[in-house]
Amino acid sequence: MLDLSQKWKFGIFAGLITLLQGLFVYQEFYWYFLIPVGLILLVWLISSVDKFFLFTVLVTPLSIELKESDLGAALSLPSEALIILMTVLFYFKLFIEKSIPSSFWKHPITLAVLFHVGWMLLSSFTSTMPIISLKATATRIWFVSAFYFLGTQLFLNRKNIPRFFWMYVLPLAGIVIYATYRLAMFNFEKQPAHWVMDPFYNDHTHYGAVLAMFVPFVLGFTFFARMSSTWRVVSLLLALIICGGLFFSISRAAWLSVIGAAGLWIIMLLRIRWTVVLGTAATLVGLFFLFQTEIIMSLEQNKQESSGDFGQHFQSASNISSDASNLERILRWKAAVRMFNEKPIMGFGPGTYAFQYAPYQRSNELTIISTNFGSLGSAHSEYLLPLSEQGLPGMLSFILLGIVFIWVGCRVIFWPGADRLSQVLAYAALLGLGTYFIHAFLNNFLDTDEASVPFWGMAAVLTALDLSRTSESTANDVSKAP
Repeated sequence: MLDLSQKWKFGIFAGLITLLQGLFVYQEFYWYFLIPVGLILLVWLISSVDKFFLFTVLVTPLSIELKESDLGAALSLPSEALIILMTVLFYFKLFIEKSIPSSFWKHPITLAVLFHVGWMLLSSFTSTMPIISLKATATRIWFVSAFYFLGTQLFLNRKNIPRFFWMYVLPLAGIVIYATYRLAMFNFEKQPAHWVMDPFYNDHTHYGAVLAMFVPFVLGFTFFARMSSTWRVVSLLLALIICGGLFFSISRAAWLSVIGAAGLWIIMLLRIRWTVVLGTAATLVGLFFLFQTEIIMSLEQNKQESSGDFGQHFQSASNISSDASNLERILRWKAAVRMFNEKPIMGFGPGTYAFQYAPYQRSNELTIISTNFGSLGSAHSEYLLPLSEQGLPGMLSFILLGIVFIWVGCRVIFWPGADRLSQVLAYAALLGLGTYFIHAFLNNFLDTDEASVPFWGMAAVLTALDLSRTSESTANDVSKAP
């Protein structure tokens, strides 16, 4: 029972809460009622970080973006709110406990990530629009903190790695079923395929890019992982759903990225030396520049427009004479290069391309879908976007990530002591990232939670597997010592 003084204190507290609720209702600020939910989630986060992490992964594909008019800032809810909570907790625990080993901070992927984020932050202070740039950098920091820094620590418990993949794949499969059902209502016509995944993904290219990232995992687990026959059937069913969704996404860039990742898998399977691969790539690039006039003339003869027919739609990927989508990409790329020429070192600042590129368009290059407001995508390239916004070091930081991912991934896969599950998980992460780096030539999505969660999560998978490999090798060396 409460004594008299406690009753008075409780009454005053209850009265203040009631008054505050009335004030928020009067001001029509109904988001106030989410505060108790946030407090409950915070308690859960502190008591069970791994479960909260996996729950956030689960809800990410199902989250819906609220525009700036709703909250004063564009946020994808509930995922980004949960990610911000995880970021705050990570840095709090880092400051209090200092429990992250130095081997993590010295790891090559971590160093590449720190350079990538560090240069992004530095270029924000020299930005032409500092507030916009700091917002863009803050978004990148909380994605990296929650899913790379924290994710790596959780993935040191290897059981959490397949859980991470499944927690994204399961709701993604549900979205594929939803989008395919809607598309079937329109007799699988081409135009509705651009938006049937709404409101979960903003367009078919974004949707296709994420689906492509999980194709290596679902196929790898179906055909190469050791599991019971029941789980193999479930895995095969999910693989068919994900691959079917990729097909009906009609995203040419996503299709090409999976083909490219398959090529990377074959190179690794045949153990072809990387010196041969790089030498061949350099030769092909040299031949392109040597015969670029003839190649461009040949491409300009391709008049195939994007189509509902799979073959014709795929063929239209090389149409640079009349396909509006392809021509618009080229226009955005040229604008990005012109912006780079003006500010080659620091760029215009993260997040500024959409606001700054209009003067760098040329009237003779405009298409029927051209705008001055960065709608229909930004620079349409994860390489040229940082080149224009963060200068040459910004683009190089992204390329460096890809190089280090391949190096570490191969180190894990081909380690003599690697078991089957570690190899399958490493292949799934590396090839999943590979699809994104290939897709990144044609689109950019790392400013979204749907793409950033798997991207930085897969980077964390490679780092955790490599750290486990290193610690296991050290333990074996110690046990063999005289």
